[in-house]
Amino acid sequence: MKNASRYITLIIVFLLAVAIFASGCSQMSDSLGTDNAIDGAPASDIIADPAVEGEDATPQTEPLSEGETEIEKETQSTEDQDSQSTESEQDTSPVIIETPESVQTPIITYVSYNSKVYSSTAEMVAAVADTVVEISTESVATQWGRQYIVSGAGSGVLIGKKENVYYIVTNHHVISDAREITVRTRAGDSYAGTLIAADDSTDIAVITITSTAELRTAVLGNSDDLQIGEDLIAIGNPLGNLGGTVTKGILSATGRSIQINNYTMTLLQTDTAINPGNSGGGLFNMKGELIGVVNAKTSDEEIEGICFAIPINIAVRVYDDLIKYGYINGRATFNIEVVEASGYNLVYIASVNSNSSENFEQYDMIYKINGKEITSLLDYNTALSSIMAGEAVEVEVYRGSLRQSFWNSGINFDSESTTFNTTAQQYGLAAE
Repeated sequence: MKNASRYITLIIVFLLAVAIFASGCSQMSDSLGTDNAIDGAPASDIIADPAVEGEDATPQTEPLSEGETEIEKETQSTEDQDSQSTESEQDTSPVIIETPESVQTPIITYVSYNSKVYSSTAEMVAAVADTVVEISTESVATQWGRQYIVSGAGSGVLIGKKENVYYIVTNHHVISDAREITVRTRAGDSYAGTLIAADDSTDIAVITITSTAELRTAVLGNSDDLQIGEDLIAIGNPLGNLGGTVTKGILSATGRSIQINNYTMTLLQTDTAINPGNSGGGLFNMKGELIGVVNAKTSDEEIEGICFAIPINIAVRVYDDLIKYGYINGRATFNIEVVEASGYNLVYIASVNSNSSENFEQYDMIYKINGKEITSLLDYNTALSSIMAGEAVEVEVYRGSLRQSFWNSGINFDSESTTFNTTAQQYGLAAE
């Protein structure tokens, strides 16, 4: 009986333990189901994170910053990609010059924005030599009543394109008075050149050629960023029959004020060898960028290594205006013909016309313009360069009259000056 009673007691204890254990498991299950449910879904609906299940898993997105929408984040990412792809592209950017006749077909010129220095001179020359062309001209001269043909030569640089038309920048003095212009490329092909416009005060001219062949145009640099002493390469047509000649030197100085043909010009100075025929050719830095248009060298036999070029930043501004307007917009003129009296340090008016600014008279000696004394054509042109078309100008003159006799002729000037105000006109709109 005692053993039976003991077995019954053990069975009851065992059953109570099982009941207590079962009750605890039920409460734990209820707790787990509540903590892992999403929006009221039962725990059995939870799906494992696919990012750790294999390669087909959806990638994790970057968390949004506060107040940022999903669309804004995608846009920002796209812009970042565009920026990266731009940096890996060619380091040039097209600049479009719109003209009234060419809205649908603009002239395209390339400007450098992130060029790298070439590893060697030969490599750089190979990249830019095709952009420089030879220019030959024919003009008619008259002497002792007889006319004859005068041949000239120079250089130019291809810097713009509009469909099959290529735009070339050169010097005004290269094509001045030319009745025929011929352009020859480095490949040996010749084209008839057409003068678009020219400006004597800046010594810049623009001509065009038409070619179905693809020609290389120069990449424009920034002449304001040049450093004294940096290497430069000149390419041109010295002596008129040595096209494609390459010479090397350094930048000797910037901002030189040089008087050329009665105009003061601001030029780059270089010791790069320049000879007749180089005029209008290209001056390049070691990035292969066009930074100047060659236009002068010292003529003194005792001086060597002093040559000059028009900074490309100036040349391009003139180039743009010559294409758009046919003249430099804002350049002032009085539309009078003036002459410098050699040996007398004075400038007088040889003729006036219906387009001349008011109050000028033939044979006036121009004494002052806006208070600046005029003793030469250089003074006269310098004074005009400080005036914009349309401005009021104060002029002081000595009235003159022509004196003629059997033996000689001359001009008599009043003993007292006359001062008046006049208005400067736009150069190029009316005949000088």
